[in-house]
Amino acid sequence: MITRNTLRTDYMGWKLRWLGTILVLQVFFLWAFVAQAYPGVKFKVRPKISAGWRVDTNYYGAEKVEREVYTYTVSPGFELGIKTPKSSLGLNYALEANFYNDKDPVPPGEKPTDEDNYVGHTLVLTGRHRLTRRILVGLDDSFYFTRDPAQSDALSNSIKREKYFINRITPMIYYNFDPRFSLGLRYRNTKIDYRPGDEEDAKEIRGIIDLVYNMGRKATFDLEYQHWKRHYDQESSDYSSDQIRLILKKKLRFFSFTAGAGYHKRDFVDADVKDMSVFTYFITMEGSGTLANRRSRISLNITQNLNDQGTGDQYYKATRLTVTAEHDFTKKLTGSMSGYYQISDYEGTYGLSEGGSIKERKDNTYDVSGMVSYRFARWMTFSLSAGYTSRDSNLAGLDYDNTYCVVNIGFAYGPGKR
Repeated sequence: MITRNTLRTDYMGWKLRWLGTILVLQVFFLWAFVAQAYPGVKFKVRPKISAGWRVDTNYYGAEKVEREVYTYTVSPGFELGIKTPKSSLGLNYALEANFYNDKDPVPPGEKPTDEDNYVGHTLVLTGRHRLTRRILVGLDDSFYFTRDPAQSDALSNSIKREKYFINRITPMIYYNFDPRFSLGLRYRNTKIDYRPGDEEDAKEIRGIIDLVYNMGRKATFDLEYQHWKRHYDQESSDYSSDQIRLILKKKLRFFSFTAGAGYHKRDFVDADVKDMSVFTYFITMEGSGTLANRRSRISLNITQNLNDQGTGDQYYKATRLTVTAEHDFTKKLTGSMSGYYQISDYEGTYGLSEGGSIKERKDNTYDVSGMVSYRFARWMTFSLSAGYTSRDSNLAGLDYDNTYCVVNIGFAYGPGKR
């Protein structure tokens, strides 16, 4: 007899086999590179492990009934890398065991937090090979098994903690016409798969074309066009998107600057879902500046676009500002501050406001945190951070505040070379 538990066991077993297949293939590629064994090959291995503790005063992002939860993490992993005169290949893997514990008694009718214990995985592969003086080919692959909604959408406004895996594989080819002009072609295949009954699975195929003009060693123009289609396996409407942007990259003496602007149009298959369009842009600045003997670093990003992952046909225009600043007080002691502010302006998502009137949803979310880290040795670092997250929505029941604190100790041994 086939039961729900049997189906879930088979499903989880399939996930693990999928992950195992990816690991085997990627390790095989690494081995193939090493097997070349000609002068100029550099091979490095870097094992690492970290352990941490975190407390959230409002773990589930509730407006009224908050639950304080402790999280314990253990994350072993490794980094592998190979370089030849014409090729490079890197593999970064981390197993992420997460264990939860309720500080207070569990409210009636709700499940204990420790039922969400899970072992996650992060695996990132990057490979490049120069076939000829003009042709460069590459392959990027990223795999996450996680509860973090931000892995499925960089502009996510979700507080759901459902477990899922996401895999993105991106083959690419670049052709240099001459020192100033080059053409890049990329294809990206994305698969998002949740536990049965939790959320809608999704598939996406995306094509990206870049026409690049190099004005010199420190400045480039990139005319980028993207087309992608996303398919949901249940009730959410499938859609197709077209986006074109002009991107400028500029290197200054102490800072690097990237800015892009363009137009994004999205068409939905379901006629009941309104098509969307937006003026999209982003600005990124990062560098060390001239103060304090370059011991200070800062990065700033502001971006506006539509969210990609919209189960339940919940889409919005997101405008997001992110700032990070770091300073080395000594060779071993570093402090940092970071934060973001995001406006999520929904299209076609309505609900009741606190006053009882019907309004189209709009959220303002921000997060600010600070961290101090101390390097006891080249291979061991201790860090302590604390932060505060808040969401203010014009709909009733969607506001929340969360204060958190994180303690972490990490070990990362220096690369071994051969």
